[in-house]
Amino acid sequence: MESPLQLVIGIDGGATYSHGVAATHDGRVLAVVHSASMNFTGSYQKEVRRRVNEILRDLELQLPFANEFTHYAVSAAGIFNEATVDQKEKLCGKIYPWKRTRLVGDSIAAFQGATLGRPGVLAICGTGTSIIARNKEKKFTQLGGWGPLLDDVGSAYWIALKCIRATISEFEQTGPKTAITAALCEWHEIKTVQGLIPVIYNPEFTRDKFAILAARLDKEIGTTDPVYQQICREAGEAVGNLTLQAAEKSGLDASPLPLFFSGGVLQFNREVMKSFEATVRSKHKVMLSQPRLPTVLGAAMLALREAEVKITDSLVNQLDTTYKNANELLSN
Repeated sequence: MESPLQLVIGIDGGATYSHGVAATHDGRVLAVVHSASMNFTGSYQKEVRRRVNEILRDLELQLPFANEFTHYAVSAAGIFNEATVDQKEKLCGKIYPWKRTRLVGDSIAAFQGATLGRPGVLAICGTGTSIIARNKEKKFTQLGGWGPLLDDVGSAYWIALKCIRATISEFEQTGPKTAITAALCEWHEIKTVQGLIPVIYNPEFTRDKFAILAARLDKEIGTTDPVYQQICREAGEAVGNLTLQAAEKSGLDASPLPLFFSGGVLQFNREVMKSFEATVRSKHKVMLSQPRLPTVLGAAMLALREAEVKITDSLVNQLDTTYKNANELLSN
């Protein structure tokens, strides 16, 4: 009788989107799933469990019948570092064995994918902002990640909010004129900024909608409007300063400083990135890089480590290549 194929499951439960992979112990990604957001603290527990169950079911449908899931790793927005036993039990329930599951914050899995677990600093700036550093003694230091209500400095949510406030200042004649106003009025088919109130306070206008709004503004007026550009410079400086603080608090003594960046704001907003880079380079010699692997593969690597699989360069390359191939097949 044929032996079952041993697999691990990695899930990246992001604040805006979620992703899942099934990978063999030798690093071959056999299945990929993309899903909606999975915020552990910002959503109802039942909804989070349902999302995890859906991802697992969709992965299983892509796999051969003879397989065995040995370990699981789930990263979720709204968790700092490692989850408690109670949190794991609540998430896993009867879906899969919590004793063979790691439940970590999404920044932990992102760091694993970015640095492959080596010392360094990762600045994540997308819908939210989180900075995580690990020193040579393997100790983590994390700043940010508090969510929009408690301040995610420099994030897409933060930028969008600043932009809306800029239009209010123009309307009330307490601030300069800005092209942000015309762009928002045109998109939402309103005559004045006052028409934004029912749009923004609608329960369906979630924080991912703010993130999309920031991206649209950057595409529309990113190179022409001084008010918008100043907001972006302030965002980059804020994220840069938070990054410097995390590096200092971690005690990471390395020159150049291994600094990785991810998230839509740092990847695609040129003004923010320029300001961010200038801020960190004003204090440190840095080696600036994008993550080696995406967060979902960082989660898969955590599961592989739990399965006592040695993480080698060839395994990392295998994960990267087969994930891209599986992702391309899924897109087609």
